[in-house]
Order: sequence, then C-alpha cells, then structure tokens
Amino acid sequence: MGLLAATLVAGVALCLAPATAHAGTKTVPFLGNYKGDASMLIDNGAVTISSVSGKGSGNLVGASTLTGKGSASASAQCDPFEGSGAISGKSAKLDITVLKSSAQGCSSGESGPVTVTLSGSAKVTGGSGKAAGAHGTLAFKGTLDLKGTSGSQTGTFAVKLTGKLSI
Repeated sequence: MGLLAATLVAGVALCLAPATAHAGTKTVPFLGNYKGDASMLIDNGAVTISSVSGKGSGNLVGASTLTGKGSASASAQCDPFEGSGAISGKSAKLDITVLKSSAQGCSSGESGPVTVTLSGSAKVTGGSGKAAGAHGTLAFKGTLDLKGTSGSQTGTFAVKLTGKLSI
C-alpha cells in the first residue's frame, strides 16, 4: 500500500541534502505545496501509479502543476516507492525522480478508506526556463487519501516539498 505514496512524485521529511554548487551556479531555496489527484492499480501486492496531477506553487516555478507516475509494492503497512515526474510553471520546469531508497508510504489500515502518509526525497535531475540545469534534492512530506486498498483506485493527495537547488 505504501507505493500509493509514489503518487507524489511527485512528488514527496522536511530535511534535504544541500546541493553542491559548481562554478557559475547559484543555490536557491525551494518551497512548494501541491494538491491533486492520483490514479493507480493495486493488484496482488504490486502498485502501478498511472497518473499523479496536482496544482500549487513553488518559488522558482511560480504557479505550477506537479505530474508524475510510479510504482511500489504493497506488502507491508509501510513500503518504499519510486517514480518520475515534473513540476511545470509558466517560466520554469523541474524534472524530478523519487528515490526508492529514501521514499516511503505508510497506510493507516489494510482495508476500506485509508490515508497513506508519504515522505522521502526526490532528486531534481534537470530543468528548463528559469530552472535550466537545476539539480539538487527536495524532501517531501504529504498524504494520499484512498477509498480502498485493492483494484483501481483514485485518491487525493497533498504534498509539501522543501530543499535547495543549484541552477
């Protein structure tokens, strides 16, 4: 069930590893909040997150959309997950990858309506516009509310991302 958290890519503990600055780059803080919907298939312990889409805003990208997809196993109450996505605003875009080694979704139960608590890290692997060449790590923390724990599920999520990026 923890994979449901992968929804966050989009994205996403509030600590993050500081980005290493390179010559000609500057380090900028990032704070973003997003809410939206996630669709997934939970089948015999495998979770496929087919769609994550939310709206919000973040400094550097302004008003923006968080999108993504991912996968996980639903074998325990807390499970790792992974995924990829983007945060896209009018003048900037960030490409992100949720790191399975540091991302976790914890379900509030085994059946019926559940809340999945999401936490972990998302690596910023590039960007465009004002965020061209961006890299660093964003920490995320959020929730995903689902009506069930098997089959096709659509739920709502809210996530906060924080970190420092080099651009």
